[in-house]
Amino acid sequence: MSPNCSLAYDRVGMKFSAVIFDMDGLMLDTERVYRDVFNRAAADCEIEFPAALHEQLLGRNSADTWTILGEVWNNPALLEKFRDRTRHHHHICFEEPPPIKKGLLELLDTIEAKKVPKVVATSTRRAYALPRLEKCGLLHRFASVSTGDQVERGKPAPDLFLLAAKTIGAQPNKCVVLEDSEAGVTGAHAAGMTVCMVPDMKQPTDDVRKLAQGVYESLVDVRKFLESTL
Repeated sequence: MSPNCSLAYDRVGMKFSAVIFDMDGLMLDTERVYRDVFNRAAADCEIEFPAALHEQLLGRNSADTWTILGEVWNNPALLEKFRDRTRHHHHICFEEPPPIKKGLLELLDTIEAKKVPKVVATSTRRAYALPRLEKCGLLHRFASVSTGDQVERGKPAPDLFLLAAKTIGAQPNKCVVLEDSEAGVTGAHAAGMTVCMVPDMKQPTDDVRKLAQGVYESLVDVRKFLESTL
């Protein structure tokens, strides 16, 4: 994968003044952990949980996740049992800190050297997001953390990204967002922000790819782009 032409950056016509990070799948290698959680819960419920269904949930907040599953299954009893077993396995599978993605620490160092503020905008609930970042030694490196349960509409709506920018008084068109999911890319673009995508478990569709400034192999490649645009 290589970056697209910098259409979004050309539109902004200025250096970025803030960086907004997604968390799961972008900074932390957690989507595979979630996959394990869902598979374990599904086994307890004696059902299948196809990969395609998990892909529908990537980047979505908790409320949207349960709405989507409720619509797919149309079985309130099954949904409630699955929710209960998910909570159980979530606690077990996330007991240890998840791995940090390749290139993250070096990227954070680069942004800090340029004295550009950075914040987190994650669909994960606050009660989970803050301890997860703390366990990984990352929480202190961000000016703020905005979470999925703080906004009425989750990704792919722009609300979470706009909230994240507001926490540091940044103008949306001066923010660059780093995302791994299609929902995140769509939401960041809708917020009027430039977005760099580093796909994790699912490659973007052509339509989503067009919304991103570039689609990158890893945060190592994103660092090269940001070194000249911050």
